[in-house]
Amino acid sequence: MEKVKALVVAVITTLLISGCSSPVEVEKLGSCSKERRVVVKNHITKQINALTAGDWQKAYNYAAASFQESVSLNLFKALISKQYLFLISNDGITFGKCTNTEQGINQIVLIDYQGKKRTLSYDLTLIDKRLGVVAANEIEQTDQVAA
Repeated sequence: MEKVKALVVAVITTLLISGCSSPVEVEKLGSCSKERRVVVKNHITKQINALTAGDWQKAYNYAAASFQESVSLNLFKALISKQYLFLISNDGITFGKCTNTEQGINQIVLIDYQGKKRTLSYDLTLIDKRLGVVAANEIEQTDQVAA
């Protein structure tokens, strides 16, 4: 009976952990398919929603395994709190271009924050049909004035 309980717990734990990442298929380089865009959007949205809710562990679970191996949960929390506060307190998000790259997937995300748009370039990996956020880098917008 104990073996059955242990097996059930292991299966449920696996399902809960794998539920944090979305299964996706391999695609050609270039623009993401409609299906891929939906899966990537859902993955990033869930991570941002977890940050907004203050659920650091859940947000961290959407990160790639390679990220988690080099960045602890405490460091993740400190980085987001100091450098990406606009993710936690955002006023809405919009998704831009999604591209399949040799390294994985790149998704542009516009974050509404205090009346301004902040642009993030998300890099995700696809390993064993599971997405994971590797990095989110802010793209500085420059105001170009004609001379």
